[in-house]
Amino acid sequence: MQDQHEDKNKDEYVNIRPEKTIQPFDNLYIQISSIDEKTANIFGAQGRGSSATDLNLLSYTVNQNGYITFPFVGEIFVEGLKLQEARQKIESEVGVYLPNITVTVKFVNNTVAVLGEVSRPGEYVFYRDQITIFQALSLAGDFRDYGDKENVILIREIKNKINYYYINLTDKNIVSSPYYYIIPNDVIVVKPINAKFRNLSLANMPLILSTLSTLATLILMVYTLGLLD
Repeated sequence: MQDQHEDKNKDEYVNIRPEKTIQPFDNLYIQISSIDEKTANIFGAQGRGSSATDLNLLSYTVNQNGYITFPFVGEIFVEGLKLQEARQKIESEVGVYLPNITVTVKFVNNTVAVLGEVSRPGEYVFYRDQITIFQALSLAGDFRDYGDKENVILIREIKNKINYYYINLTDKNIVSSPYYYIIPNDVIVVKPINAKFRNLSLANMPLILSTLSTLATLILMVYTLGLLD
C-alpha cells in the first residue's frame, strides 16, 4: 500500500462492516437448542452438527420467494433480514410450538470467486460472515507479477442488480472503503497491466523478425525465378 496525498501520515481508519442480508438461494444453518429434554431430542441431530459437511447437510435453502420451510412451522419469510433479525423471527415462530428454545442462525456455503492475474484463480469457500478483499486474494495465492493492483474489479449483486466497482488496492484509504469487506458471492477480477502485453510483444519479436525475413527471402526467390523464366 502507498500513502495518498493529504492522508500520507494517517495510520488509523474507521470502517463499518457491511452486514449481509438473506437473499433467495442462500443456505442457512439453523440450530434449535432447549433445556426441555423432549425438544432437545427432536432437534438433537442439529445440535451435533459441527463440521463444514454437517453444516451443509443441516442447512435450509431460501427459495426464490424468500421463504425457508421449517419443521412444525412451515414456511418462514426471511428474505432481506439480517442474521440477528432472522434468528429472532424463527425463535418467535417456532416458540409458538416449542417453548424455551434458543435459535442459532448462520450462513453456510459462503463463496468468493477470484479471477484473472492471480496464482490460483477459482471459487473459494469461507466460513466467516465476511472477509477482507486482501484475505480473499490470499486464498487465490495473491497477485501474479503482472496483476494490476490499481484497477481491481469487484462485482457484487445487490437486490438483483449486478454492480461493478473499480478499486485501487495500493491506496491506504481502501481500508475505509465500503468494498474493503467481501460479502458472499462477490467476484474479484484482477486485470493484467499493460506492461504484460508490451513484454509479450518484445518476447515474440525474434519470431516475428524471423518470419518476416523468411517471407522476404521467399518473395525474392520467386521474383528472381520469374525473371529467369
